[in-house]
Amino acid sequence: MTFLGLWVSYAAYHSVRKADSVGAYIFAIAYELSGLNITYNFLSADIGISFTYLILPLAFAGYYHWVTAGKFRMLATAMTIICLSHVLNTLITVLALVIFLIVDIKKVHRQKLLNLGKAVGITVLLSSSFWVPALHFGTSIKMTKPFAFPLNGINLLQYTTAALSNNITYGFTIVALLGFVLAAIRYRHLSRFSKEIFWVGIGFVILSSSLIPWHLFQNTSLNLLQFPWRFLILPQLGFTYLFSSIGSALLKRVPKRTYQLGILSILTLVVLGLSLNSQAGRVNFERKSPEIKADLYPDSNQMPLVQGIFWYRVTNLRQYRHMMTYLPVTDYLPKMSDDMFKTLPMQRAIQDNNPAVNIPVLSKSHSKGKKMTVDIGTPIKSLALPFVIYDRHYTVTLDGKRYPVKVNQNHVLTINHLSVGEHTIRVSYHNDGLTAIICGLTLLGLMAILLPQKWPKTTKRQ
Repeated sequence: MTFLGLWVSYAAYHSVRKADSVGAYIFAIAYELSGLNITYNFLSADIGISFTYLILPLAFAGYYHWVTAGKFRMLATAMTIICLSHVLNTLITVLALVIFLIVDIKKVHRQKLLNLGKAVGITVLLSSSFWVPALHFGTSIKMTKPFAFPLNGINLLQYTTAALSNNITYGFTIVALLGFVLAAIRYRHLSRFSKEIFWVGIGFVILSSSLIPWHLFQNTSLNLLQFPWRFLILPQLGFTYLFSSIGSALLKRVPKRTYQLGILSILTLVVLGLSLNSQAGRVNFERKSPEIKADLYPDSNQMPLVQGIFWYRVTNLRQYRHMMTYLPVTDYLPKMSDDMFKTLPMQRAIQDNNPAVNIPVLSKSHSKGKKMTVDIGTPIKSLALPFVIYDRHYTVTLDGKRYPVKVNQNHVLTINHLSVGEHTIRVSYHNDGLTAIICGLTLLGLMAILLPQKWPKTTKRQ
């Protein structure tokens, strides 16, 4: 991912500033090796956010090519990947692009709007493998909304100090901060596009800060944002771009090429040093954390919260399995009673609708679903298994024989009238209609993005 990010960052910058290979190099290493990226890759280990961060330069380069020349394929490709990576970051990126569009509205004419429509259409088609199932499952059953954290903006002084000390978690880095300072000093020499990036970046920093009374929106749909610092991925991108473009321009003023290469080498070592320092900070923080050596269970506080982060570590497969014995996350699951939810994630089946009476389940995933094995000591009237049922497209077999799909009031698979002994339940999912719709829409999107923008003209034979 790091290598891919370096390549994407370099290519995106270079496509906007074709003559500035040095700036593209500076941007690639400063952006992809930043402490913020270290946080997303190794602290939160959030693959969706990491891929969004990786693709953001391509999205805004795509916007630049659309607004200046009407080209739309790069924008469509980048937004498709972001849509398939992280929902909230998709909305944040769209918000930024809309702001840029409003600023650049005088540059837009009918053909560009038509091409923007093509980009949006292609993105919708190519991202259908996410939104079609999400729409289907989201409307089939009542879901639990993501957990609502207290909405609080960041302390700008605290985050700036953290950037200067290279001790960041979810904030902008020292390179981005230098980019802001350089842009402010050389503002009169910036291009229009760079000035837009400067002011939009400032806007998103303010938007993420405590200057905005976020607490007033706690009981609105905006609480789905959870953390206003999510907006900082945009100023991190924009200010790093400004640092790279201004730094490259200043470097060209150095009289001798030997001196230029020396400065660039020192800058590379500094960026690498800052990156390694961020990684070391993460490692040293985690090394002192307690190991998970026993099964987790509800309300146990076995994962202490330090600096707003769950502080724990696993060092082997056994500890990993201990950690996975209880996952207290209800986001996007069907609504169910608290007692039921606290028992099922522990991979225990609930007997006769009484969470206090439960038995362990040995589970193994396969390509189409799950295999579960239970050992029954006494005859059971009903057994609620740790498997959520969203619709009627599941196939269930009990001990090798077809069994009708049954759910209880909590939307989990239920088996009735089990005798004493070991039983094997296999569950698989088949929805040919949904699969056909996704394949059809994706194929249309691929055809649309691969078709030539202009067909070659043919000449008639004399």
